[in-house]
Amino acid sequence: MSSDQSVTIRPATADEDFDAIAQLYLTVWRSAYAGMIPAATLAALTPKLWRPAERWQLTHLAVTATDQVIGVIAAGPARRSQWAGQTEIYSLYVLPGFQHQQIGSRLMQAALADLSSADVVNLLVLAKNQAARRFYDRIGFHDTGQHLVDTMPDGTKLINQIYRL
Repeated sequence: MSSDQSVTIRPATADEDFDAIAQLYLTVWRSAYAGMIPAATLAALTPKLWRPAERWQLTHLAVTATDQVIGVIAAGPARRSQWAGQTEIYSLYVLPGFQHQQIGSRLMQAALADLSSADVVNLLVLAKNQAARRFYDRIGFHDTGQHLVDTMPDGTKLINQIYRL
């Protein structure tokens, strides 16, 4: 599939198929983080880990002409107290078969347009995820040199780099 007008970026709506979005998260996690997160941890994940209905108002989708959801970005007020008053890109995922076609960049443009009045935009990226880190560098984010550790339900620690725009 090529990145042309057949892929539309649009805001999510209240009647979206949130199950399909949660499945997209799971599919991308298992693909993108293979070799970075233990295989047993990835295998144990289920779509229920993600709850896109909780912040659909802050979400944009990439959809095909047949309305297949192939990418998602969620953003809004920062979730961590140390970033109070700032904003955050919560997640950006594109299905493997649609990556490297500017869809992620288009999703990011939509989210940043929503956050255009923000002085600071933060995001976390898995420290081992060099492809994602290069992507964020290319679009203007910078690595702050700081990291944050998240813990998965099974106790696996994820070391995330803090990026900022």
